[in-house]
Amino acid sequence: MKIHIAPDVIRLIVQKTALEVEGVTRVITKAPWSFGLKQAIGLKMEEDKLELTLRLALRYGVDIMAVCREVQQAVKRAVENLVGIEVSSVDIIVEDIDLAQDAKAKS
Repeated sequence: MKIHIAPDVIRLIVQKTALEVEGVTRVITKAPWSFGLKQAIGLKMEEDKLELTLRLALRYGVDIMAVCREVQQAVKRAVENLVGIEVSSVDIIVEDIDLAQDAKAKS
């Protein structure tokens, strides 16, 4: 029996997990050069291991490095536990900083 998991399912897991980390306000899904979750969360299989790239916006005033490390750990754990694919890397691109106090509501 073979099971195939669609890339969009993995992207949804990554998005939900990243948004649960305190300090992350949104996953950047639209930019002048890209549209949608497919471009916001890059997936690449390399030697049976998954490489992920996320484009995020963070809340102003947070420790950017600490939030990014927490996102990396949470996403790696979630994908490996839910999908069963080893994650070799989770690269974070911080594309925006949200200044508003209620930035979490925009996500």
